[in-house]
Amino acid sequence: MTSLLLRGRAGLLLLALTLAASSLAAAPVTLSGTFTPPTTAAPDNSVPIGGYTLVSFTDNGQTGAPSPQLQRPTLSFDGQRASGFAGCNTFGGSYVARQQVLRFGGLVTTRMACPAAQSTAERQYLRLLRGVNRFEISGPPGNQTLTLFSGKADQLTFMQNVGSGEVAFSGIRSPYDGTWTLVRPPSGLQLSADARPTQFTLRGTDISGFDGCNTFSARANLSSGRLSFAGPVNVTKVPCPPQTASLTPLLTVGAEARVQGNTLTLISADGGQWVFSR
Repeated sequence: MTSLLLRGRAGLLLLALTLAASSLAAAPVTLSGTFTPPTTAAPDNSVPIGGYTLVSFTDNGQTGAPSPQLQRPTLSFDGQRASGFAGCNTFGGSYVARQQVLRFGGLVTTRMACPAAQSTAERQYLRLLRGVNRFEISGPPGNQTLTLFSGKADQLTFMQNVGSGEVAFSGIRSPYDGTWTLVRPPSGLQLSADARPTQFTLRGTDISGFDGCNTFSARANLSSGRLSFAGPVNVTKVPCPPQTASLTPLLTVGAEARVQGNTLTLISADGGQWVFSR
């Protein structure tokens, strides 16, 4: 009898332990500490970033707008440097933007000779830029209005270029980004005899490649549908044979840029079409 009781108690104890283990296995486990789920940071809308095109200005109390007969000036920010098209020449330089304060470092321009109307508009634009001390941004990303205040009473008003396929850095990849290989030069020029393809790679404001004779790297300005170098160009010094399609002279002056799928066409000032494939 005693043996039966002991076996019965042992069975009940085993059953209790089994039920307890099952309950523990099913119970949720709570760990100490705080878990923060990963988040995707929103674009910083408090400082200018990406490309902008000038739409109006105030100079000495007089309000005006870029001439419709001339290509509009542009301005791009990449977080460290500013660059743009001034009306005939391209420019670039450092800047600091913080809490609506904006100041440019020395803005360096290319030295192309320009027609009188372009030179006058360019001098005015660069003078106003160099006097900038404050900024305001309004509107959502992709449709921002940027106002730069110059001196005591002057100002420049820009519209953001994101919506029209321009370079942008607020999480939007430009359709111009990628490695482009020259497949058809303009009439009168021929592809380089070098074994390397004539091509360039564009990533935001960084551009580099082989121009048919030399390797190069530089900052790029891509706004209002126009591609050009912005600031100094690091380039080797191999002389090009006559009639060779070389990219460095083209991009120094700048060219209209059109993207359709995986084809990029650069159109020079004389109407020559440089066709690239990605």
